[in-house]
Amino acid sequence: MDHTRPELAEIFPGSSEMSRLMRAHDWAQTPLGSPESWPEGLKIPLRMLLTSRFEMWLGWGDDLCFFYNDAYIPTLGIKHPAMLGRPFREVWAEVYADVADQVDKVRSGAATWNDALLLLLERSGFPEETYHSFSYSPLFGAKGRVEGLLCIVTEVTERVITQRRLESLRMLGMELVAAPSREAVCHAARTVLAQNRRDFPFALIYLGGEGDWRGIASTDDAAQLLDHPWPLEAGATGRIVGLPADLSCPAGAWDRPPREAVVVAIAGAVEGAPAGYLVLGLNPCRRRDVEVMDLARLLAGQISGALASVAALATERRRADRIWSHSRDLLVTITADGIFRSVSPSWTRILGHAPDGVVGRHYSEFLAPEDGAASASALQQAATGQDLTAFENRFRTADGDVRCISWHTAMEDGLVYAYGRDVTEQKASAEALALAEEALRHAQKMEAVGHLTGGIAHDFNNLLTGITGSLDMIRRRRGQDPAADIERYLAVVSASASRAASLTQRLLAFSRRQPLDPKPVEVMQLILGMADLIRRSIGELIAFDIQPAPGLWRAQCDPNQLESAILNLAINARDAMPDGGRLVICAGNLSVDERERLRHRLATPGDYVRIAVSDTGHGMSPEVMAKAFDPFFTTKPIGKGTGLGLSMIYGFAQQSGGAVGIESPPGGGTTLSLYLPRSTRASEAPTAPEPDGWIATGPRGATVLVVEDEAAVRALVIEALTEVGFTTIEAADGPAALDILRSRQVIDLLLTDVGLPGLNGRQVADAGRSLRPGLKVLFVTGYAHDAAVGNGELEPGMELITKPFAIDRLVARVEAILTAAEPPAPPEATAAV
Repeated sequence: MDHTRPELAEIFPGSSEMSRLMRAHDWAQTPLGSPESWPEGLKIPLRMLLTSRFEMWLGWGDDLCFFYNDAYIPTLGIKHPAMLGRPFREVWAEVYADVADQVDKVRSGAATWNDALLLLLERSGFPEETYHSFSYSPLFGAKGRVEGLLCIVTEVTERVITQRRLESLRMLGMELVAAPSREAVCHAARTVLAQNRRDFPFALIYLGGEGDWRGIASTDDAAQLLDHPWPLEAGATGRIVGLPADLSCPAGAWDRPPREAVVVAIAGAVEGAPAGYLVLGLNPCRRRDVEVMDLARLLAGQISGALASVAALATERRRADRIWSHSRDLLVTITADGIFRSVSPSWTRILGHAPDGVVGRHYSEFLAPEDGAASASALQQAATGQDLTAFENRFRTADGDVRCISWHTAMEDGLVYAYGRDVTEQKASAEALALAEEALRHAQKMEAVGHLTGGIAHDFNNLLTGITGSLDMIRRRRGQDPAADIERYLAVVSASASRAASLTQRLLAFSRRQPLDPKPVEVMQLILGMADLIRRSIGELIAFDIQPAPGLWRAQCDPNQLESAILNLAINARDAMPDGGRLVICAGNLSVDERERLRHRLATPGDYVRIAVSDTGHGMSPEVMAKAFDPFFTTKPIGKGTGLGLSMIYGFAQQSGGAVGIESPPGGGTTLSLYLPRSTRASEAPTAPEPDGWIATGPRGATVLVVEDEAAVRALVIEALTEVGFTTIEAADGPAALDILRSRQVIDLLLTDVGLPGLNGRQVADAGRSLRPGLKVLFVTGYAHDAAVGNGELEPGMELITKPFAIDRLVARVEAILTAAEPPAPPEATAAV
């Protein structure tokens, strides 16, 4: 045939291999005859086939004369190109019986579809396992009769075999994950390998060591192969061996037995020493692929990992058994209703009870009766999955003693697992330590009290010497000459008394019992107002700087005490810089969280105003800083300081709800920081200073009820008030004062001591105000206890004056209170309070 004819190029278009072969083929020698005479029903699909990249073939005529394109050549294998134009029955004679019924169905005019159909194709010289997804479609001739068949096919052999092998690996992994023993591992491997008899028609598993291998077969028909002398040691890295022709091997899923097997080692825990071997019969219809060796190694690796896990689990079990047997703690499992299921041998050592005598009994039989309710509640908590931590109860020993046990629990599989530690001696040691610490604290407290009282006694003895000596001199001079000048002795007495009053105020400040008048304070305004005083106090050698802070919060504190504290800090800084230096006072806002609260030793988190006084002096050593706030502690020479300055500031800060801090890096000077709580109240107008000197006259007709249990003080106050024009009524205690308040007697002011015996001054004032609304009250106190004055907050119309006081100052305060408002009306009738 002249294959260069133009009409052939039209029938067999393109330059593909099959187009050229078809143009060169002698079709006249076939039942189809010359291509020019072929019907369009053949030519049209033939052109589509030759120009498509999909695997396609078609058959035409009664014998289905075979045409195929280039994409189908690999499927034909060694049958290409001889099968061109041959009958379909001859082309695939080995599988025609598998599709004959479908060919008949197509001849009747119906199409067919197959998904991943197994076909054993002899395209490589042997029956090869292949899988194809394909459709058969009828081709119609000119008279509407089926003249041919079109097949569009996709070979899916790789996908099907890969999925099957991955499924075997997945199933083996799932089966092995919970295998608790070597036997379970072998059973899992046997089960999975028995389900994949296409890749491995038979499987043998050998476990053991040092030449002593014990095997099992995956299926019963392979059991006779266990005694075959397999070259196991030669298969350490994997080896394919031929099977003797006379060896009867199971065929598995095929119609013929395997010709080869693979031997691969199962790695052991010790490097170089296998735990066993796999012998796997190989698919007789397989292609020559290296993946089967990889699959065998992966299967052996999974079995090896499972055997290693079993060995590790056995080791852990032995370790757990040793822990259980030798534990110094009590180990138990117990049900939710309190029955012991197991107990460790340590019960005998700690409690004297044999484990056999404990298991099966209720825990309460061994428990101290006093701990029954708490233990029942704890067990209920543990049984609901809320693990106990350091729960303590007491168990009775076989000898009748009691041991304290600290329990920890975990819940699993309906049982409470617990371990208990005997803390009896530990608790006894802790109690002994607590007693020793308490004794030490008491000794330290007594030492501190001794130091404090010694300092007080020293200072007061000096002051009393000045007072008593001056009084003695007054008596002697008056005895010698009634007109003698005694003014200088009176001056000494007054000065000594003032110093004693200052000393008591400092002690009260340290003890946080001084009377305070807290109010909102503009801190920077207060500091700037003290600037001249501070400059005069520190001298010209020291540079002084105040650093204003914009937006500074108001502080809630007693402004007078704050001034005293700042001045005291400035003087301390001056003394630390005898050769001159620099003093800086600054202030700022500080919001304190819980972590910062602990660092600054503040009582609560919140907003604070920080006032810092810094100097460039010699600084403080850690030892000095540790004692800086102790009363009477001073590093100044004798006679240069009392040692109460910083302790007074410390007490003032604590009583105000703040704190004091010291920073003093070596050679870097000292910064003392005063932390005061932020005020949320509006600023108050400054009160007018009390006038100096004696108030000669009081409001005409004003009546003051004086309540004081100390007769000498009461008499002095009454005399002073009467002398300047006040009318006075006196009461020695609270009940007597209440009787007067219940009467119809006009009372303009209640002046009462706070520390009255029985009914205190605050209680008297509250009762008086319930009887006489708006009653003015002036409290007199040596110190202000929170319960007496309302935690530092006085109600309107109430004021406070502290002992000792000058008479003119007392009279001035009475005058100021009485002129502030009209006196209250007396009660309508007597009433009990």
